[in-house]
Amino acid sequence: MLLLTGTLTHGQTTSKTITIKGALADSLTKAPIPFATVVVTQTDKKVIQSTLTDDKGSFLLKAPEKTGLILHITYIGYNTYSSVIVPVAGRADLGRIYLAARTGVLNEVVVNGKKPIIQSMGDKLIYNAVSDIGNKSGSAEDVLRKAPMITVSPEGEIKLRGNGNIKILLNGLPSGLLARNLKEALKMIPASSIESIEVITSPSAKYEAEGAAGVINITTKKKMNGTGGSIDLSAGNLEQMVNGNLNMTKGKFSVNLNLEGGMEKARTVTDLDRTSLSDGISIGHLTQGNDETQKTKGGFGGLGVEYRIDSSQKIGANVSYWNVNWPTESQINSLYSDKKGVTAYNQYSDQNGKVNYTEFSLNYQKKFKRPAQELQLITQYSTANEQANYLTDQFDLSGRHYFREISPNTSYSKDFSFQADYVQPLDHAGNHLLEMGGRYSKSNSNSDYTVFNNRDTPGGAELIEDPSRANAMSYFQDIAAAYLNLRIKTRKDWQFRLGGRYEHTSLGGDFKGSQPSFRNRFNNLVSSVMINKRLNDIHDLKLSYTERIRRPWIWDLNPYVNASDPRNLTFGNPELRPEINRMLELVHNYTAPSGFNLNSSLYFHSNSNSIESLRTVDSLGISRTTPQNIASNRRLGGNIFTGLQFNKSWTTTLGAEFYHVWFKSKALNIGNDASFYSISINSAYELPKDFTLQLSGDYSNGYVTLQGRTTVNYTYRFSARKEFWNKKAGVTLSINNPFQQSFLQRSTATAPSFNSNTTSWYYNRSFSVTFSWKFGTLRSSGDNEKEMEEGTGEKGLRRGRNH
Repeated sequence: MLLLTGTLTHGQTTSKTITIKGALADSLTKAPIPFATVVVTQTDKKVIQSTLTDDKGSFLLKAPEKTGLILHITYIGYNTYSSVIVPVAGRADLGRIYLAARTGVLNEVVVNGKKPIIQSMGDKLIYNAVSDIGNKSGSAEDVLRKAPMITVSPEGEIKLRGNGNIKILLNGLPSGLLARNLKEALKMIPASSIESIEVITSPSAKYEAEGAAGVINITTKKKMNGTGGSIDLSAGNLEQMVNGNLNMTKGKFSVNLNLEGGMEKARTVTDLDRTSLSDGISIGHLTQGNDETQKTKGGFGGLGVEYRIDSSQKIGANVSYWNVNWPTESQINSLYSDKKGVTAYNQYSDQNGKVNYTEFSLNYQKKFKRPAQELQLITQYSTANEQANYLTDQFDLSGRHYFREISPNTSYSKDFSFQADYVQPLDHAGNHLLEMGGRYSKSNSNSDYTVFNNRDTPGGAELIEDPSRANAMSYFQDIAAAYLNLRIKTRKDWQFRLGGRYEHTSLGGDFKGSQPSFRNRFNNLVSSVMINKRLNDIHDLKLSYTERIRRPWIWDLNPYVNASDPRNLTFGNPELRPEINRMLELVHNYTAPSGFNLNSSLYFHSNSNSIESLRTVDSLGISRTTPQNIASNRRLGGNIFTGLQFNKSWTTTLGAEFYHVWFKSKALNIGNDASFYSISINSAYELPKDFTLQLSGDYSNGYVTLQGRTTVNYTYRFSARKEFWNKKAGVTLSINNPFQQSFLQRSTATAPSFNSNTTSWYYNRSFSVTFSWKFGTLRSSGDNEKEMEEGTGEKGLRRGRNH
């Protein structure tokens, strides 16, 4: 699968072609300009061929050999470049082209450059969501389904190459809300607000070491200077969303306001069949049915202010507020039988999760005269109030109410971080760079929980507190980090990246009850090495070695027992230790002048101290699930992604992934190994009169865990879009999984104490209609905005969720 070097051509003709190449750079800073639009036309302005510059500012395309060919290069904030093409021996090498920045109102661009949906850029694989019409409705979870190497389970769990431990960034910076409850937070980010998804499997040392599988950076649409904004309204049977954005600029000041609100409903019906074992002999049997409906609703407000001191300095401040809650109603029918007899009941449960999250950030950026020389300072402060409560009522089979239990669980947390990053060029051209920096973060959380219940009394009787299940936990985590990163680029297109990051972690917890306090200190030195060789204009090779950390979070450590289902208990483990992950990866990228792109990779991932969720079942048939450091896991796999453009109207991206995983727990004397594969497709066709059709889908053969696996998982989606009002407005119709009311998935789990089979129906058939409108004027900023904001790890300026 790796190093596929065959040539694929589309729309071949017998006429002669010429090769046109060049490189684009800023006339003042000499820095390369990526993603600029390059168009070849004839004198009658008919478009012959088009492409975008890559991350190094280079472009390469082929065009029919005709007279009167003209090259046009456009990029926001710069003067348009035009030049007559004069080929020599079938080639036109334009060398380095310098663009000068400009100010003023942007005139309408005749040819709209559109980024390819999948792009390879340095150590990132980028899914340009803004180029995908299917992202006009839905949430960030739906967008992630289409990104390379990312899979989303029916429950909404995000995994990168089969690993759920991922560092999620929002516009290059960590988000406390995404870290706390990724599944629910993603539902509140509209798909229409997302610019791109950056997948980084081999992060450099400048990134935080957290995230065993790698880093996913969700970038929202960039702010444009001027007065204007956008509105997106979406309505459907499972979700409704509204997103409004307003930008205002006057002189050196710019202000951005973003408001969002939404609701989403999800229903799951589950049947559980579990046998309790003792020395391999059945001692009990549980059958259980659960019908659960969750409604997620909430809103977001964000305000960002930016002041440009001069052309090389800017300072920005942002404040954002999230309010999300996800009430869940469920009905459980339970029957357990053993040698003592039969226990049966019906249970109704109301669970409610809620978070109020506020975040403040302040950023300063200074660019110097030397290419790539830069200083960045970032500070963040956030607070969160959270609730996770449940109320259950149990009835016997005759309908008599005999038990009620409530468990209020509240928590409050605050987080502070400060980060400094500096880049020092080691030569005049900026090819050799020394990157250095540090980060300090401090987190404090308090969690208070208890349980009240009664038994054999009417539902309205007084509830009595159970002191044995009540406690209060105070938790802290301090991390101090420093890194050094060296980048070297040779004249023969070799690039080397060598980095190291040291992180000191101090964490601990205190309890109100008799449970002892705990304190842990960890010192981790992780390394990152990458060698990149550009063989020629179309072939690129990369070899990397990366080490990453997975630290236990507060919900992994908190011993609070969630007993909303008394037959299936879950709780944290305060004795968890961090895990160290190591990965070796080889990547090949092929880009043809026709626009065909192929990215393929092979990797080996190893972890000897893996944190895995372990389930045990006692003699009464009650299961307990908690995370433990009990296993090692290894993965050997590969990925392949390609972008195809059959003609000017039809584009398609295809992706495939395969790996084999080995789990082994010496402590429990159990293991599991299996293969995983997934495929995805995303195809769009542009029709006349501004109509566009799209089909996308994904399929996998099921996830693998230490104790079992799941069966297949697939989704498919159709979208149609009509644009009007000079493409400033549009309506999108989306249909997800139209041919099935619910998706069926089975999972199995095996251990010395039990065997279980679970059958789940996910009611995911949905439709939505989305109206989008952009209004106001658009002005350039007069400087290289892209260069000022382009991502450099977690040091990119924090941008609000803007358009």
